[in-house]
Amino acid sequence: MKATIYLSLFLIGLQLHYYHFTGPHVVQSSYPNIQQQQSTLDQECNTGDNVWHKIIPYNADFAFRLYKEMSSTIEDKNILFSPISVSSALAMLSLGAKSETQSQIYDGLAFNLSEIEQNEIHKGFCQLMYRHTVRAYVKTGNALFLDKSLEVLPTFLEDVRHLYHAEDFSIDFLNNTGAKHHINDYVKNKTEGTKINTVKYLSKNTRMVLVNYFLYKGEWEERFIPELTLEEDFFAYGNTTVKLNMMLNTALYKFVRDEELFCSVVEVPFSGVAVALFILPDQGKLKDLESSLVKEDLDKWRTSFQYKDIKLSIPKFSAYPSYDVKRFLQRLGMRNAFNQHADFSKIAAKHNLRISQVLHEVMLVVNEEGGVVAGAMGPSFTFFADDPIFLLPTLPPPLVMTFNRPFLMFVIDSSTGTILLMGKIVIPN
Repeated sequence: MKATIYLSLFLIGLQLHYYHFTGPHVVQSSYPNIQQQQSTLDQECNTGDNVWHKIIPYNADFAFRLYKEMSSTIEDKNILFSPISVSSALAMLSLGAKSETQSQIYDGLAFNLSEIEQNEIHKGFCQLMYRHTVRAYVKTGNALFLDKSLEVLPTFLEDVRHLYHAEDFSIDFLNNTGAKHHINDYVKNKTEGTKINTVKYLSKNTRMVLVNYFLYKGEWEERFIPELTLEEDFFAYGNTTVKLNMMLNTALYKFVRDEELFCSVVEVPFSGVAVALFILPDQGKLKDLESSLVKEDLDKWRTSFQYKDIKLSIPKFSAYPSYDVKRFLQRLGMRNAFNQHADFSKIAAKHNLRISQVLHEVMLVVNEEGGVVAGAMGPSFTFFADDPIFLLPTLPPPLVMTFNRPFLMFVIDSSTGTILLMGKIVIPN
């Protein structure tokens, strides 16, 4: 088993209004409007200029804005979401939007169209997706499940296929059970059989579901020793104390103390290019940290990191949060997409579409496993000989970092700066 398994699933359900459909049961085949393109992501995305780096700061802005909205109302539960999964799915959806609906999606995603062009946004996501999928430890992709009686415009399908490598399927949403099984089986197949509940409910008016999945598996560069894992107290939210298995390792880690934000940060690298940041706020300072944290703090920490000999203890846990993030996106300015003013006429010109639900589900598993055991630093020893006496220098004791209370966590692809995962753990499972 890998050290960390992280699965993000993002689903957007669009429903029709003032239009009645009848039809037979599920048909599991590609949508018939145009032939499936055979071009690869490499051919589609990596021609001309590299623009992926242009969208990174906007994605980071969106990540911190969405986190602030979520943390302002979710205090007693874990928060975990994939900024790249959410933003790429919404950007893909914007290809089908027009007028104020489209501009609100771009604004909500923190894109400033006076600084970056729309084609750069979509090509940037395409290039990022390619960079992630060429690595063996990342699986990501998009899919559209379209009701067989929905007259989808060929140009929209061409765009999502070429720019987001999306697959599309024609199904019958009136067969509610069959539609759910079809979507769930697709996600299960794409994520190596990962057990995640995916679609639990579909409205009777649903005529389109957009899916983005993102699967990451990583091995710690410095594994935690299973024999050192001990059951200890974790002081969870609301003065609740729970017993948890706490993993332990003593090694050189990048560390920074942020006095302005009243927190300490440890970078725990995976074997490869991804790193996990564990941020421990001082006692009673969690809300202060959440309200003050901005994307610039990540850059500040990276330039201030120093290697420290650290005795690191973090929980062994799994978390499976699931949300309808519709209300948070509305607070970010994406209002029209959810009401009678929605304009998705670039998806289906003859139908009145609007978003009914925006589901985001994450699975995170953290344990001791790792592929490399190297560089671990144990206690210092003093050696004696008869004559003369030699004394090896005694190293200073390691810095003790114990994550036994609510903390924040990031997973970042350090080769691109993409935030793969962001959130906080208040009550580990």
